[in-house]
Amino acid sequence: MKYNKRVWLNSESSSSTGSMVCFSGLANWTEAGSDKPAKSRFVEIADCHKKVRIHQGEMDSLEEFIKKIELMKHMLTEFQMILESETGEQ
Repeated sequence: MKYNKRVWLNSESSSSTGSMVCFSGLANWTEAGSDKPAKSRFVEIADCHKKVRIHQGEMDSLEEFIKKIELMKHMLTEFQMILESETGEQ
C-alpha cells in the first residue's frame, strides 16, 4: 500500500511557506544487496528556511516508528494547549 499526502501549513494569502508530508511506500532506490525497491516511511515538516524528516530507520520496527509518531503527536497537542492557554493572558 502506498500513502503520500502533503498539506500546506500556511494560508494561500501568506507570504510564508510551510508544509507537512506523510509517506509510506516503495522508494526510487533498492534495498542494499537486492534489486527490490526499498520500503520508505517518513514524516517531513518544512517551512521557508528549514526542513526535518523523521523516518523509519533500517533498525526501527514499524511498531517503534509508530511510537515515535505517537510521541510527536502528544508533544504537539500539549504545546498547542499551552499556546491556547496563553491567548487569554494578554
